[in-house]
Order: sequence, then structure tokens, then C-alpha cells
Amino acid sequence: MASTRDSCLPPEITLTFDEVGQSNILCRLGDPGFNLLQIVHTSGDRLAKALIDSGTYSLPTVVLLPDQISLLPTFIFPFSSGFLPAVYSLIQSDPSSFSFHATVAASQQQTNIVTSALLLTLARRLQEGAPGLDILPGLEIPVRASTSLILMLYYLALALDPSPSTYNDVGVLVSSLPVVNVGGHQSATGHDIAKLYYEKGLQLDPAHPHLLSNFGSLLKDAGHIAQAIQIYDRVLQIQPDLDVALVNIANTLKDMGHPAEAIPYYYRAVITNHYLPEAICGLVYSMNAVCDWTGRGEPQRLASVDSSLKQISYDAPGQWMLKLIHICDQQLSAPSTRNFGLVRANKTLDDWVNLVEQACGRKLEAEERREWIGRLSLFYTDYDDRKPTFLNEGGFLIRFLEWWQTRMQRSWYIKAYGNVIQSNHLLTSSSHETSTPPSLLPFSVELPSLPSVLPFHTFTYPLTPRVIRLIAHRNALRMSHIALAKLKPSRGFHPPPHPPLKGKINVGYMSSDFNDHPLAHLMQSVFGLHDLNDFNVFVYALTPSDGSSFRHQIEHDSQHFLDVSQMSCDDVVERILRDQIHIRWCDYLVCDPLSCPPGSNMRSRVHAMRSDRGHKPYDVGVPVGDDADPESPSMDWVYTENFIYMPHTYLVTDHRQSCRQDENISEQDRLVVPESKLWLDEAHRRGELRRSLFPDLPLDVVIFANFNQLYKIDPVIFATWLRILAQVPRSILWLLRFPAAGEAHLLRTAQMWAGQEVASRIHFTDVARKEQHIYRCRVVDLFLDTVECSAHTVAADVLWSGTPIIACAWSEHRYKMCSRVAASVANATGFGQHMVVSSREEYEERAISLAKSLCYEVHHDSRGDMELKTGGELINLRRNLFLNRDVMPLFDAKRWTKNLEKSYRAAWRRWVDGSMFRCVDDGNIWVKDEDEILVRFYE
Repeated sequence: MASTRDSCLPPEITLTFDEVGQSNILCRLGDPGFNLLQIVHTSGDRLAKALIDSGTYSLPTVVLLPDQISLLPTFIFPFSSGFLPAVYSLIQSDPSSFSFHATVAASQQQTNIVTSALLLTLARRLQEGAPGLDILPGLEIPVRASTSLILMLYYLALALDPSPSTYNDVGVLVSSLPVVNVGGHQSATGHDIAKLYYEKGLQLDPAHPHLLSNFGSLLKDAGHIAQAIQIYDRVLQIQPDLDVALVNIANTLKDMGHPAEAIPYYYRAVITNHYLPEAICGLVYSMNAVCDWTGRGEPQRLASVDSSLKQISYDAPGQWMLKLIHICDQQLSAPSTRNFGLVRANKTLDDWVNLVEQACGRKLEAEERREWIGRLSLFYTDYDDRKPTFLNEGGFLIRFLEWWQTRMQRSWYIKAYGNVIQSNHLLTSSSHETSTPPSLLPFSVELPSLPSVLPFHTFTYPLTPRVIRLIAHRNALRMSHIALAKLKPSRGFHPPPHPPLKGKINVGYMSSDFNDHPLAHLMQSVFGLHDLNDFNVFVYALTPSDGSSFRHQIEHDSQHFLDVSQMSCDDVVERILRDQIHIRWCDYLVCDPLSCPPGSNMRSRVHAMRSDRGHKPYDVGVPVGDDADPESPSMDWVYTENFIYMPHTYLVTDHRQSCRQDENISEQDRLVVPESKLWLDEAHRRGELRRSLFPDLPLDVVIFANFNQLYKIDPVIFATWLRILAQVPRSILWLLRFPAAGEAHLLRTAQMWAGQEVASRIHFTDVARKEQHIYRCRVVDLFLDTVECSAHTVAADVLWSGTPIIACAWSEHRYKMCSRVAASVANATGFGQHMVVSSREEYEERAISLAKSLCYEVHHDSRGDMELKTGGELINLRRNLFLNRDVMPLFDAKRWTKNLEKSYRAAWRRWVDGSMFRCVDDGNIWVKDEDEILVRFYE
């Protein structure tokens, strides 16, 4: 009560109470003579109008702690000491009779239980019903179903009858809330509040399965994995068929890297609940991770791989992949029915246009104004009349606020410093932008729900470009919502950095992977290769050091290395602002024309549409309702970011600096060694290593290989590999136990599809340490890439060893960057035309042709020792890759860093002059490499 009395009511509510002769409401709450219920009835529609949002017709969200809920009856019914009025009347009729009091106590308990049950039924019906459902039709202003109203009904039900299940329901509901204020003084996340409700419920029933399961999930999310598994085990002892608990423990095992152990739990969950999305999606992911394609199913376009195999039917009754695709479609269509009315609720159409003009810093041109009004008018129609149907109103508000912030931040810069790209002396801002956001993210905007399929999982699924785009977009909206909800009311956006002093641009790199991780393996030298005459480099590590050599080098080479792993998000943001960062690593998507073909991003779509209509190059704005809206049904683009197109490949490598142990000579010393000797020494290394790894393998057997994690292998590419093995009888396929559980599934599938003889030529070995892995890549004759998600770091490892690859740039994966990375990497060697293929048929033909080109001849040297010499197109390609590895662009990290610096300068210039925001071009930065490429062809 004390915290409530210390709070203050919004002025419109205070005025409403004043109009009915009631003041100092908060100070009187809980007083026996104060009849709050009567005052609410007297205020009637006036109070409803003050409380209900005039556009969304929803009540404000009130967050209460569990202990505060028990006070609600006393607050609402202080005149009856917290009793429901009808029960209190019975008590007053015969206050002295003990037996009568016992009867009334029983009646009170029963009445509270029944009333609570009615409130719970209503709350659940509203949760299950269509969002925006009108209720309480007697009021002048309608009230619509919303999270805030449902939460209040749960509060009242819980206050009357505190039950474990209701504590669980409230916990689930508040866990979806972003950062919230409690009591007007504290801030917490929805997960923090949910934990309190789960703990309170468990005090009443320590064995409540749903409470335990949800509490375990909170522990898992907080990183307490062992405790979470213990709780899940306990739940399943209590209720073995509880689908939620089965999924929770399966998810935990999957996330720990044990997909094979997770599969039985997912199966049990699906048997219990055939339509549980998390169970189906988790099952597909885990089975995919170990190449168990039983009952997988495929979209129609992939239903048949090839009839030449003995058996290729993996479309068993489960149809798991088809069910996953159906789940994605259902979940991604949901937001079109949520957050209805929010745009109209916040501002009039003219007010929105005024905000656009404020952000642009000028009056809109007539054509531009018409376009904005056309966009905004889409949200001023009734729900049944709304077209197009894919509009995501909450998502539009989040995107608009981010758009407004970026323009206002630049406006601040121009007002403070002018249109200057750099300065010769330190300039400080004398102006302070005081504009606040159009309204900080309205609390009525629900936290965007996430699809059950995560962005990373889309890498290996046969999903459409639109589905892949939307899964990533919904995750981005959720993170933006959380970030925007944390903004202080006094700060709608952060101040811009000052102009680069003497042209030195401050670049910020932030990652949780500056440890023993592929990102660090590839980028470890970049931070020390920057030109410190033109750049200041700041590296922010989000995770503590793992003590690896990779972390040590990054810390040592970075100009400014900061471990911010123990800092709060707010403190990290303040540190970045203090460091005056001009360019963040994530401002653009760094790519190349092969990995992200031109036209595959949103800005390109906007530019194309406006060019066709002859529009002037005004601000891009916030596309909505058309082909460039992320929610649109368009299948022709994926990325919402602008691109930085690197000249050779977007993928930087560090092999030239850190992986020279194979030859054991420096780059400088290698320059003076004759090519013939380099190649002869390499042939000896290959021969010795091959004999040690495969001692019983004849020398004329071709070694195909793939060293990716097994989750990247799909039925289409595996069937292709089997056909290649069948066409090249003197060959083997070398795969890794990555994980070990996948070996048996792949061997069984190979035997079923291609027969025992072909299956017997698939060899598995354990995963090797990084150095050993790179060294033994040279044993392979030809690396066969995967298609849904190609080799990334592994492709660079293989090519550094001189081993050629078959890389995929298939037309059906034009908009899927992860499937085209190996092609990008191969192209940067200078010999991409020999390795990059555009279809499955070309893939198979090229692999067979190269393998059959190998020829072997036995010679004897002057001492009489036998020597095996090889020739043919494949070996010539290997020779060229190996001898050119120190000069090809792929392994030239200095060249790559220099080119990236060009893009940083361009990005900063485009931000200052505003062309980054205007549709003057496709929005992409094309980097040109002006340095000579020294790759040569050896016959």
C-alpha cells in the first residue's frame, strides 16, 4: 500500500475523480470508509474514457508483484474488509453468531472460488478469441480484448483464490512483457516478474508440473542448465506425458549439442500433442543434425531426387518437414490480426505526416506527401476492410520509430556541425536536440512473438525466400521492441558522434565470438591491419576470455580492446557513445555479388519501383503494403539491409598469417623457393599423410570429402554424392563424425539408396583439432560442398591446402546467402570458373569429370626408389591453387581490410550527405580493388 500511495495518477484520471468530488484517491486506498467501487461507478464513462486508449480501445498495462495481488480485495472493497459485498452483507445480518460465521466463511470461500473460476474462464476465452474483440458494449467507448485486460482478470482471479495454476498462467503472460516498471520506481523484465509468480505458485504446490517446467525454462534461459535439467526430470517423474516438459528437456539437450539424446523426448511430445509447434520444429532440427531423415517429407519441388538410385523414398508418414513449413506459414500470418488500431490510436494522419517532415527536416514534396499518406492511410480502415491483408501494424510502428530516430540523429549532427565529413580540430556540439520520439514505443504494442524456427535453422531447410526473410525480420522486430522499450522518455535517440578528427573514423567491432570460434579464426588479424592514420579501432567483447590464442591475438593487436562482458546493456551503450563511434560493424551487410546477387535486398526493390514510376530520389521511408514491405508475399528479395559489395569475396581469412606450419617457411622465404620444389615437397607431404590416414587405400583411389557438420547434409546432396560414387568406382567419400550419431544414419541411408558396395566406400573419422584439420585437408582429391548451407570457414581451410572444391551457386538458392558462401570463396582464388557450378546436374558432371581426369604413373628415381606421379585437370587445378595461395585475393587479409576501409569511408560520407537515406541509387556500396592481382596459371 505504501508504494501505491507514493505513486501518482496520470492527470486525466485525477481530473476525472476531481469532477465527481473525489481527490487524493491514492492516499485513501485501503481506508475502511473509502468505497473505491462506488466512486468508479459514479465516474462511469468519464473514467473509462480516461483509462482506455482512444485508438486501440485497450486498458493500460499494470504490472503487479505476487505479494501486491493479495491486497487487491482490501483496495477494491475496503468498506467490507476485503470481503465480496454479498458475503459481507451476510456477516452484517448476524454478526454475533459463531455458527453463522462458520457458514458465512464456507460461503465466502465457495463464492471466491466460483468468482475466480468465472474470471479465469473469461480471461482464457479472451486469450483464445480474435484480438481486438469488443467487450463491455454498454460503455460510450468500446473496450477491446488486450493483454492488459486479460492480465487484470488474472490478477482478480488470483486475489480471490490463490491457486498454483493461476500463478502459472500469470507467469506465462507476464514473461512475454518487455522491460516494465513496477510500483513506479523499479524496472524489471517480464522474465524477472514471471520468476516471482512461479516461485509463489511452487510454495503452494511444490510438485505442480507446469510451474516446475516453466520455472526450469527460466533457469535454462539464465544459463543454469544443470538445474534446469534436474527440474525437467522431476516434472517427468510426476507427469511422464507432459508435452511442455518433454519439449523443454529436449530443447535443453539440443542446445547443449546432444541432438540424438533430444530426439526421443521430441517424439514423446509429438505423440502426446500432434500439433505442438515446438515439438515438431525441435524434432526436425535434431533429426537433421544427425541425418536421420525418417519421415522427413519434402516440398513438392524436392519430392523426388532421382530414380536411378535403388531406393530414395524418405517421405514416410511423419512428413516432418512439410509440417514444419506449414507451422512457419501459420505463425508468420498471425501478426496481421494483432496490434490493430495502434497507428490511428497514437496520432492523426496529419500528425504522422508532421513527424515525417520533422525527421526529414523539410516540407514534403507533393509526390512524396502522397506516398506517405498512402502508406499511413492503410492503417485508418476498419479491420474487415483492411487491404492488403499482410499488414503488420505493430511491426510498422517499430520500423517507423527506428526510421525516425536515424533521421533525427543525423539532423542533430547537421545542426551541430554542418554538412562536414571531417574536421581539423575537435568540434563539440553546442546544440542539444530536445525532440522526443513520436511517443516512446506504445506499451500497447505487443512484444512480437517469435516463430518456432529460428533464423539460424533456416540455413538448412527448404524454405521460400519470403519465409526466410520473415523469420529473420520477426526476430529483429522483437529485439528492436526490447531496445526501444528501454529508452528513457527524455531521450528519443542518442546523440551523434562528432566529426572525425583529422579524418580519422572511429570503427566499432562488437561480438560475443572473440574467442576460439570461426569468426576469430578468420578475423584475428584484421583488427591489427587497419590503417591507424585513418581509423581508430575499438573492439568490444561481449564474452569473457577463454584463454585461447585467438583471443590473445585480438586483445594484443587491437588498438582499443574492451571486455564489456560484465557491463549492463545501458553501460555498454554509454561506452560506445563516449567512444564516439562513427561506423558499427553491423551498419551494412558485407557481401559480394556472388553471395548476395544484386536486387536481393529491400533498398534495391524500392529503387526499382520508384525508377519505374519516374519518382524523384527522396527519402526511402518505411515501405508498407507494397512489394518492398518485409511482410509482403514477394519471393524476389530477402535482405532489409543495404549491401557493401566487396570486390572478390566478403569472407576474410587469416590462413596466410596463422596457418603456415605445413611448409614451415615464412611468406618471404617462400618467394625465393622454385615453384617446382614447392610442388614436389607438397606432393611428398600429401603422400605421407595419405598413407598414415588411409594405410590400406590404394593410391589410385580418388578421395572425395566433406568436412562440414552433418546438419548441412540434406537428402538431395547426399543422393548426388552417392551417384558420383557409383560413377567413379575407384573412389571413397570421407566424412566426419560431426556428430558421431550421424554416422549410422548416413551409412544406413546409403545402403538403402545405393547398395552395400557404394555404402562401403563411405569412410568416417573423428573431428580433428583446428591445426590438424587444416593440415590433413591436403589429402583430399576433391571436396564436395553442401548446397542448403555451404562450407564457410571449412571451404577456406580446404582451399588453403590446395584442394579443389565443387561449390554451389544454384539458381534455386539465388536468395540464400548461406548456400553460396563456398562459391564466393572459390571465386576469390582466381580459379572459380573451374569449381563453381550453377545446378545439381552440373555439380555431378563436374565432380565426375575432374575425378576421372586423374592419372597415375609409377616412375623410379636415380636411386631406384618408386615414385608415383599424377597428372590431369584435377591435379593441375590443385597445383595452381597451392602455388598461388600467397597471392590470391582469398587469403590476402591486408587487401581485404584495405577494401573494407574504402567502404567505411563511403558509408560515413553517405550518412553525412544524406544519400544513405535518399533513393538516389540502390543504396549499396560497391568497393573497387585497385591493386594488382598476381595470380598466375601454371601449366
